[in-house]
Amino acid sequence: MDVVHEYPDITVHLTLFYAEITEGTIQLLEHNAVAWITPDEIPDYSFCPADKEINERIIYGEN
Repeated sequence: MDVVHEYPDITVHLTLFYAEITEGTIQLLEHNAVAWITPDEIPDYSFCPADKEINERIIYGEN
């Protein structure tokens, strides 16, 4: 899934991949935390405006 979001000062292009961790550990290079959540838990978290369309498509099962 690809999403382009325009902020007042920058445009971001997000690409979402379906992936699976098969070995090793996650290394946070650009974020402060990671959490494994279900689609039902998405509204319980704060996301950037650019993530809104992706989150809605995950919640409602759209590809």
